[in-house]
Amino acid sequence: MGNGIIEKVMLIRPSNTMPKDSILRLTTPLSLLYLGGVLRNSGYDVNILDSSCEGYYNRTFEGSDVTYGLSDQDVVKRIREYEPDIVGVTAMFSSQQNMALHYCGLVKSARDVPVVMGGLHSSLFPQETLKNPSVDYVVLGEGEYKLLNLIESLNKGKTEFEFDGIAYIENGENLKVNPSTSKIQDLNALPLPARDLIDMERYIQVGLPMGPFTRRERVEQVMTSRGCPFFCNFCSAADYFGHKLRTRSVDNVMNEIEELITKYQIQEIQFSDDNLTANKKKAKELFRRMKPYNLSWCTPNGIMVKTLDEEMIRLMAESGAYQITFAIESGSERVLREIMHKEVPSREKVKKLVDLCQEYKIQTHATFIVGLPGEKKEEIYSTLQYPFDINFNSASFFIASPLPGSKLREECKRKGYLTEDRKFNVKSAEIIIPPNSPDYVMPKEELVELVDKKTREFNNFSKQKDPHAWDLKFEQFIKKYKGNDDVIHGRVT
Repeated sequence: MGNGIIEKVMLIRPSNTMPKDSILRLTTPLSLLYLGGVLRNSGYDVNILDSSCEGYYNRTFEGSDVTYGLSDQDVVKRIREYEPDIVGVTAMFSSQQNMALHYCGLVKSARDVPVVMGGLHSSLFPQETLKNPSVDYVVLGEGEYKLLNLIESLNKGKTEFEFDGIAYIENGENLKVNPSTSKIQDLNALPLPARDLIDMERYIQVGLPMGPFTRRERVEQVMTSRGCPFFCNFCSAADYFGHKLRTRSVDNVMNEIEELITKYQIQEIQFSDDNLTANKKKAKELFRRMKPYNLSWCTPNGIMVKTLDEEMIRLMAESGAYQITFAIESGSERVLREIMHKEVPSREKVKKLVDLCQEYKIQTHATFIVGLPGEKKEEIYSTLQYPFDINFNSASFFIASPLPGSKLREECKRKGYLTEDRKFNVKSAEIIIPPNSPDYVMPKEELVELVDKKTREFNNFSKQKDPHAWDLKFEQFIKKYKGNDDVIHGRVT
């Protein structure tokens, strides 16, 4: 670090590991782009290393998994070339934590500088994270201003920190955790994501964003809100972002969209937040403003179904919506109410909304979750039958995963349903319910086989029912990635 002053900051997203029969998505690292914008506006030199992008075609296989990203040697080389004064490593999801810790070790082997971990898992388990000797600090919760506070405090020579959302080993001995008590209330105050810090063309050329079955070729994600006012038991992100919905202004979102069009010739927007339409007035104004831009757009994550009405759907269609995702989750009202704690309109109302979307030429996708403790066999079958009855264009069936930070995980831990070998994915059954438990329904192998079977049945049903809509949905994907028919017909993860 030379004079000990932090001037150069490297932000790293590690390699990614997925089941090898998955679609290997490549999304822009939005959290790092926001961090980079805040730090650069404060006068710091920022470099982003996205290993999963720069080494996208470098694949290593282990068992049923594939990892894609730069080699360790290339990561170390990049760190030494840039010579950062501090490095931040992110792992938003628990499945990425081990790889992120490995990257922290790579940083220390390349350069003796402070290493900061961020993301959901580290925020939930700072003590566990700090046991790794390569981690010096953990930023808890939203990191844009907390990381800036840490760097400015270090530059003042401080070794103890009073601001919230930081964990560290005090004086080399005692764990100190300042809980994350603040959220960024004015999202408009954040700079737009610093996309010029990455090579946008790499992401566009790969062309497998969050929603991999795109309508156009040049695609990017946009986030319009943070936080969720609901308490679904399977969700791990709501506590991280808070239970108060915070939204960007329509002007602020449109500034980003206009920048994406003018600087990167973006043709399609994928809205990455779960609550795009929660503020109905803002959502409708946004769609009115988007209309002249000839964009296509979709919602890879689910939207709040009860916010939809005919005016909303019409404005969506007029502004370029080609698909929206209905977060239905269960075909059982009892499961929704008593187990998931999620509010979804009745089947009759959902059917009317789906029919309206299709009248306006918007395809409808639906997400479902099965395998929760307390669910009955007939309720699982009801859920798996739901998209057939409602005429969704496509559907995803997930097996409940006890994600750290979710109420579901707390319940499974309390009841002894967790295994040590957890991958935190929704393609395998990781909630192990003993046959003598009142929650038991079927062996995990039978559940996985059932979900796989019903997925293929529904995809075949959907293709035969409306071949034109099917071809339209997968046209771009097949054009770029021929020979992936089995991926399309099977469970997409």
